[in-house]
Amino acid sequence: MARNSTAQRKRRQQEGAAERARANRRKRITVWAGAGAALAAVVVVAVLTWPEPDVGSVQAEAWDLPALDGEGRIALSDFAGKPTVAAFFASWCTVCEREFPEFLAVSEQIGDDINFVGINSQDNGRGGGDAKKWGIDPAWPLARDIGGRNASALSVDVFGARGMPLTVLYDENGNVAHVQRGGIDGAGLLDLLGTLFGYGA
Repeated sequence: MARNSTAQRKRRQQEGAAERARANRRKRITVWAGAGAALAAVVVVAVLTWPEPDVGSVQAEAWDLPALDGEGRIALSDFAGKPTVAAFFASWCTVCEREFPEFLAVSEQIGDDINFVGINSQDNGRGGGDAKKWGIDPAWPLARDIGGRNASALSVDVFGARGMPLTVLYDENGNVAHVQRGGIDGAGLLDLLGTLFGYGA
């Protein structure tokens, strides 16, 4: 009789352990199913709300970029027929604070002989306030770099910039004539324009 009672207890213990194991499995399945549903919902929301990619070309001699503000576009081809200074900047760039007011003075001194365009890069288009503070807005056309990491395809992927500022000089046919990685003052820019394009000669 005692042996039967012991066997029954053992069987009940085994059945209880098996039931607990089944309950734990059901609980894990329910948790994983809930997590999977939540993840699927997050993916759906991300896909539906993901911003449309900026469309344009970032080739060195054929770029076509969104305007820094508004819906317009600015392309290198807009400046054909005259040399062009493309001055890249970012809101976090401390060197730009000194450089851009000097560039503005150079552009005002030169007048219409050479084009100037500002390109906000590595910045996700946050440089509008600085452009106004430095006076290049509304004096110059202003574009926004696109692509790459943190909107940097033209400055980093094409011209190999490691930071800001970056200045690229194009000839009247839109070919790259000089790439200046890092800062340069107004006098240095004037010297380059004289050497490359005969300005002031």
